[in-house]
Amino acid sequence: MNISSRCEYACRAMAELARHENVSQPLSALHIPAKRGIPEKYLVHILLQLKRAGLVRSVRGAQGGYLLARSPEEVTLHDIIRAIDGPVLEPLPLEDDGDRDVEPAWREVALRIGAVLDDITVRDILERANKAEMYYI
Repeated sequence: MNISSRCEYACRAMAELARHENVSQPLSALHIPAKRGIPEKYLVHILLQLKRAGLVRSVRGAQGGYLLARSPEEVTLHDIIRAIDGPVLEPLPLEDDGDRDVEPAWREVALRIGAVLDDITVRDILERANKAEMYYI
């Protein structure tokens, strides 16, 4: 299974929004790509998909931008992947008469991958990043 670049960029954008969750000012669509290395042309489309999925909300106007719609503890990697790429392993690799023996295994794989993705929240992503950045003497 590969994660699309759009999905990776969506995860980066969600992490940046989560880092600023306690700031009342929304983040502009220019701030996020500058901090996270996301091509600007992709970001607007990605943010629209995340907004449609109820993961971010937008604020219009000169001081407008984007905010998380839910707390980082409530948003999982699975939520982000479904918003950007759709369901995991759907459609299945091949769906024809020859797959009747393999199809149950693929369904189980999809369920297990989904369960792992449901266990990782945006808050977990930030906490893991913070631990990785710590310097121990």
